[in-house]
Amino acid sequence: MEFALPRSALKVLTALEKLGPASSKELSEKAGMSERTVRYALGILKEKGIVEELYLLGDTRRRTYRLRVM
Repeated sequence: MEFALPRSALKVLTALEKLGPASSKELSEKAGMSERTVRYALGILKEKGIVEELYLLGDTRRRTYRLRVM
């Protein structure tokens, strides 16, 4: 299975591999990109089935992202 991913998505993917589950803000800091760019990249990665979005039970407004186990 091959995916053509933009550079921003690859940076977010690398950050997730290093951090494990993380918020878009944490990923933004680790990848050195704006949070808006990170959210765009996460959307692409979710669409491709590479990343999944988790809602925190205590505050459903906050989301965490992690690599999807395949």
